Amino acid sequence: MNKEDIKNRIKKQLDCDDDTAERIFGQALEDEVIKIRLNWNFIIGLIIYLMVIVTGIWAIWRHTA
Repeated sequence: MNKEDIKNRIKKQLDCDDDTAERIFGQALEDEVIKIRLNWNFIIGLIIYLMVIVTGIWAIWRHTA
């Protein structure tokens, strides 16, 4: 879940406004109730995509040289 999903869930469950949900979210981060983790699937997919583009550019450059 991302930050906005969590804040929307807080607002829905506690029936509060954006500022209160942001404060609750911040407190949960400080108390380590919520932990921030990287989305490794997205990062690895992005690296693979960029490497395919770089390889294509390299192949075109080698072909024209």
